[in-house]
Amino acid sequence: MDQPIVNRVEASGILQVELTSWLQPPPVSTLDLSEWLEGGMVLREKAFRAAVDALDASLYEGQIVALDCSTQAILPDWAWMLVTSKLVGTSARCVQGNAQDAQTEAWLWAIKNLDIEPFKDARVIVKGCATPGGASILMAFVQAIQPHVKGLMFGEACSAVPLYKRPNTSE
Repeated sequence: MDQPIVNRVEASGILQVELTSWLQPPPVSTLDLSEWLEGGMVLREKAFRAAVDALDASLYEGQIVALDCSTQAILPDWAWMLVTSKLVGTSARCVQGNAQDAQTEAWLWAIKNLDIEPFKDARVIVKGCATPGGASILMAFVQAIQPHVKGLMFGEACSAVPLYKRPNTSE
C-alpha cells in the first residue's frame, strides 16, 4: 500500500505555462508631457524643445516608454514625434498612452521575442491565474504558439478548457 505519489500531469508530458514565468517584458516608464507645458496646458515650442533637449534619454535605455499627457491639453503630432525622436537612439520603444498601455506593449514585445522551441509539438496548458494584460495578451500568445503546438488548453490541469488540437494528418 506504500505506493509513491505520482504527479500525473508531469507524467503526461503536458507543458504548463504561466506567462509571468515564461515571458520577460522590458521595463516600463512614463513620460508626462504636461510637465513640459505652461500651466500643464499650453505648449510653447521654445520651452518644450528645451525640455526635450534636457531629457536624459539614457535613463530609458531598453524600456517601453509611455508618452502621456495627464491634462486635457491638446498636443500637436510633432510634439509626440519630437520626444520619440529623442529616445530613438536608446533602444527605447515609445507608446502614446498611459502606463497600462505601455505595460501591454511590453508583454506583446515579450511574446514577439519568445523562444518557440520549447512549444514545438507540445501539449500546452496556459494557466489563467493572474494573467498579465488580460485577454489581449492571451490572444497574442495563442497566435504565437498555436502553429507550433500539438494541443492547446487554458486553465488548470484538473479543469482545462481545450482550445486547439492539431489535426491528425497521418493517413
